[in-house]
Amino acid sequence: MLSLLLCLPSLAGTFTIQVEAPQHRGEVVSLFRYDDLFTLRTRLLVRGLLNNDGTTTLQGEVVEGTTHRVQLRIGDVVSDLYLRAGHALHVRVLPTSAARSLNGTTRADLEFLDLAPLDVNALAADLNGRVDDFIAEDLATDRVAGMQAVEVTRKEGGNAADSTKRPPTLFVTPLLSAQRVDTFEHKLDRFYAGVDDAWFIAYRRYTMAGLRQGPRTIDKDLYARYLSDGTVYYDNPEQVRFLRGFFADLLPGQVVRDAGDTLRTRLREGDVAGLVELVQRNDFLRHHQQLSELVLMDQLYLMHPGKLLDRAHVRRTLQQIAETSTYAEHRAIATNMLWDLTAMSVGQPLPSVRLLDDRDRPVALDSLLQGPVCVVVTAAWCTYCAVELEALERLHAEYKGSIRIIAIALDTSITAVRAYRKAHPGQDFAWYRAMADQELREQLRLRAIPAVFLLNDGILARSPAPLPSEGLGALFHQARTAVEQDQRIKVWEEPDGIKGERPTSPTPR
Repeated sequence: MLSLLLCLPSLAGTFTIQVEAPQHRGEVVSLFRYDDLFTLRTRLLVRGLLNNDGTTTLQGEVVEGTTHRVQLRIGDVVSDLYLRAGHALHVRVLPTSAARSLNGTTRADLEFLDLAPLDVNALAADLNGRVDDFIAEDLATDRVAGMQAVEVTRKEGGNAADSTKRPPTLFVTPLLSAQRVDTFEHKLDRFYAGVDDAWFIAYRRYTMAGLRQGPRTIDKDLYARYLSDGTVYYDNPEQVRFLRGFFADLLPGQVVRDAGDTLRTRLREGDVAGLVELVQRNDFLRHHQQLSELVLMDQLYLMHPGKLLDRAHVRRTLQQIAETSTYAEHRAIATNMLWDLTAMSVGQPLPSVRLLDDRDRPVALDSLLQGPVCVVVTAAWCTYCAVELEALERLHAEYKGSIRIIAIALDTSITAVRAYRKAHPGQDFAWYRAMADQELREQLRLRAIPAVFLLNDGILARSPAPLPSEGLGALFHQARTAVEQDQRIKVWEEPDGIKGERPTSPTPR
């Protein structure tokens, strides 16, 4: 059952999380749940303010009977954990000196205080640690693998790390010894023999499935072992990863190769039943209607950025699934897929975002978007951003009066933004700060910063636009020419009238 079913009050149960983060006293701590494990769209559950001791208590509701993967966030520091109705957790956010990732976040470990040994977080962390050790040991002692163990890791930080955000081919490796995997699984079976937790049993099962996946594996054996009953665990990140790896070549390979014209025709006609029938030509899906529809929609979602299928037809098919599927989970997932693929697409208005000016007063961005506008999302701590903004500064000086530039900083401190601006006085375009940085990241579908967007009267014309180092200047020149010719409405439109689309990357989120 998906967390989107939270809207049903009869299924909701309460939770409490005590948070300790002395190094972040005075900051806001937010808890987001992953809406589904395919798109990894997040939704806010609850926020709290860390007091002078760096502590706060978060209380809210989640769906009964579901294990929710959630994200704890303080500024740019994030940690994942698992949450259930009735949970009373006590966590400490450990200090980290790690550098931010390209998307501007830092993964931090959580220390669980007074955690029951059979709590799902304790079980998942224990299993993940054992698997990490096994992978490193197996590869390091394998004659073929040599020192490749150094390159292989499952950990992303946090006590409940898993591979949902990793490419589906992460563990598709010919190097793991099948005999050692068998022995390792038998040891796990004995060690966890007394654990009667249905979610964890499935999580462990598909963790092992991931270890067995690879070129030396016979798909027929994997199917018989892990998929023959057709059961779908929508709240199990390891099954999501396994399914994506197992069926990775189904639509772009098998179906396109054997029935490409039929596939495109049924997409164009919006024939969902016919598309499912195509998918079910695969021997492993022939008798599994629910799994077949799930694989179909996920494959369409993953293929959307490519050129094999018409993107508009893909989106229309997902829309039909979102509206008509007999499976509530699929309606919810397809809705999120559509949102992810279209939220920042060309021709759409920029989502309404909450900003603060240099005096920390709320600002309505909509009122600032008349005519050609360049919006750049950055942060004072982002070293590479500073390089691109120096180039943007030169463009601003050359094209001032033709294109308005608006900079949005993701910094949680206005002091940091002021210090940056003082150090870069030439960047005298309009500066604002995100009122809620994670909310803005989600609304603008940010994968990395700096990110540049070009708009015409609030409508996205390039999403994202090239960075200054990648050709933004040519688009600025085009805009100035159009403005001088009083053709503002045509600024940045494609010559053939077909507008470009935002590149998407379903992994990671």
